Amino acid sequence: MMSDHLTKTLKQVRSELLAGLSQTDREAYTNLVNWLRETDVASRALRVGELAPEFLLPDADGRLHSSEQFRREGPLVVSFYRGGWCPFCNAELRALQEVKPEFDSLKAKLVVLSPETRDLPRQLKQQLNLDLTMLADVDYAVAISYGVLFRVPEQTKAHYAGQGYDFADRHGSTEWMLPIPATFVIDQGGVIRDAFVEPDFTIRREPSDVLNQVRRLVGSRAEQTRGSDE
Repeated sequence: MMSDHLTKTLKQVRSELLAGLSQTDREAYTNLVNWLRETDVASRALRVGELAPEFLLPDADGRLHSSEQFRREGPLVVSFYRGGWCPFCNAELRALQEVKPEFDSLKAKLVVLSPETRDLPRQLKQQLNLDLTMLADVDYAVAISYGVLFRVPEQTKAHYAGQGYDFADRHGSTEWMLPIPATFVIDQGGVIRDAFVEPDFTIRREPSDVLNQVRRLVGSRAEQTRGSDE
C-alpha cells in the first residue's frame, strides 16, 4: 500500500479516490462541503502570526506529550485529520509517513491529531504501517482551540451512521464533531508561521509544501543564530 503512493502527489490520489465514490457518497460529499463553505467554518481557524494554543495529549500508546516538549529542538507541524475511516485522511497519513525522515533531519516534530480515542489510533498505525506521532484529541479540546472543529450536520450524520460509523463511540463523546483537515507550521516560540485550512476534506496540503515551509523556518532561525554570534 505504501509503495503505491510513493510517486504520487496527494492531488493525484485525490482524483483516484473521488473517481471511486458511489453516487450516494458523492452527494454526501458535495452536501457537506457546500454546507461548510456556506457556514464559513474555516474563518474561525487560527491564522499566521497568532500564538498556537499549547496542548497535552496521549499518543497511540497512551503516553502524554506536550506541544512545548515538541518544540524544544525545532519547529512543530500539527496536522488535523478526521479519522481512520476516511480514505482521504489515510492517503495524507501515508504521504506524511514517506517524508517523515526529512522532517526528522530538520529536527522538526510532525504530529497528527484526530478525535478518535481508545485503541483506534494504534490500530490505524498498524494497519497503515505508520511511524508517525498520532495523538488523540480528547474531547475535541485542541481542534476547538485551533478553530477547526464543527458539529456534524444531521444530513451528514445520517449518511455516516448508515455506513456503520458511530462517531460518538469512536470519539468517546455524545457530540458528533469533526475537525476540518488542517495543517499548521509552528516555530519554537509557539507562533504559527504557516496555516492550511480547507473545508473540502478531499484537499490536503502536499507534504513537500509543508517541508518547504519548515526548511525556510529552520534556515531563518539558523541565520538569526549566526548573526547573534558575530
